[in-house]
Amino acid sequence: MKLLDSGIRVFTLAQGTGVRWLREELAALNVKTPLSDGCIEELVRHADSAAWQAVGAASGTSSYLSELRQQLRVQSTMVQRWTGTDDKLPGDDASVQEFVRIARKYALPRPWKLSDPVAVESRRLRPSNWKWATAIESFQTRSVA
Repeated sequence: MKLLDSGIRVFTLAQGTGVRWLREELAALNVKTPLSDGCIEELVRHADSAAWQAVGAASGTSSYLSELRQQLRVQSTMVQRWTGTDDKLPGDDASVQEFVRIARKYALPRPWKLSDPVAVESRRLRPSNWKWATAIESFQTRSVA
């Protein structure tokens, strides 16, 4: 099975099927942010390595193509969350850190949530109108003399 999965992996990546599947997943999630070809290829490479590790660890219970589809779905969900919300990505595992590295490398935009305006009391040592009033008094004394 490993030899067959290895051949399927090479053929799938060479044909560009992973890139097409990722673009389809992004379109299904209504991600409007355009991603560069390099970004998409790196996301597919990351999904490919995660799928290959999962197939190796599962010892024949799942196929490479189903794992690749699942990993591409995870990648597209992370892209949607990264470009659509300001929320922190769930989990602190290596796959999330790798995605954040890719997103920052290709400068994927994030919406910024502005904080609610809050009134804060400002303490002054002296009232601000003191300087203004003294300037008027000195001006009047000069013009009268």
